[in-house]
Amino acid sequence: LTPEGRRLSEEHRLAQQDVRDAFLAEFIALWVLLDPDRLDETGPGWVRAVMNLIRWYRQQSAQAAADYYWRFREAELPAIGVDPTTPPTAPRRPRQRVGGETGQRERPSPRPRARRESSLVIPEPRNSRVRFDFDRRALERAEDRDRRRGRVTFEVPEIDWRREDRAAQISLNVAGPLGQKYKRSRGQRREQAQRNSFVESSGAASRHVLTGGRKSLLTLLEQDRQIVGWVRVTDGDPCAFCAMLASRGIVRYKSEAAAKFQAHDHCACTAEPVYDESAPWPGRAREFRGLWDEHISGKYSGKQAIREWERIYRRLQREARRAQVA
Repeated sequence: LTPEGRRLSEEHRLAQQDVRDAFLAEFIALWVLLDPDRLDETGPGWVRAVMNLIRWYRQQSAQAAADYYWRFREAELPAIGVDPTTPPTAPRRPRQRVGGETGQRERPSPRPRARRESSLVIPEPRNSRVRFDFDRRALERAEDRDRRRGRVTFEVPEIDWRREDRAAQISLNVAGPLGQKYKRSRGQRREQAQRNSFVESSGAASRHVLTGGRKSLLTLLEQDRQIVGWVRVTDGDPCAFCAMLASRGIVRYKSEAAAKFQAHDHCACTAEPVYDESAPWPGRAREFRGLWDEHISGKYSGKQAIREWERIYRRLQREARRAQVA
């Protein structure tokens, strides 16, 4: 991996966090719409308002991912002897893999997309765009303003988001109005149920926002025949779940399900394309692989392996944090 590629991956991770943070700032403003004493009456309007916000910031997440992909590709292809102008649909010459496995599965040729020069878009603070009816023209006007400012961006892949919209609506209802009613029925006080509901619904909503970047990036990677796969990029102190997934290393396109990006509520992980088998894994992924091999591999399996990993990882995490304080 080139130094430029590593820098771009970190910029992209931080850019996605900026998108999430900007979204949450406006999500907080909308929280007052959900009246804990009138959940049935105010719940539908709150869900509609948050969905409009999710759609807006999901597009910003997707744009940041598209810009990252093309800049990363341009930086990394020369390192494996491929001209960076090589289109994604051009077949990759079979290369020897670890363990003697060769080649990649053939992927259908996608519709070619025009490429435009770009720099990575770092989301800037914006005024509130809260609307109860999603205004696509407003999005187009914002894109026009970006072009006038000289911020040229790459085309985002066309994705049908209707399935994700339905999932987001369900998440908001379950974590928001329905969640508050359930918590109060189980004995939680009004304020406690409201606080817990806020944490859960904000985490679910931010996950759906960042789905824009994750799904857009994986869509671009699925079309790129030069790649080997992708690896998970975490922060320096990820949760046990994300550390476990990062320890698995390269995710290959053996099937759509196998290459799916797994994310939990509040998750801020991203993906990094892999064009070279020998490229180092990002962050602490190799360290996590060593922990898995030492404590889990060959000793546990299935759910028991996951439970044991969580126990060991959280213990080591607590010890590391205590050492930092001392």
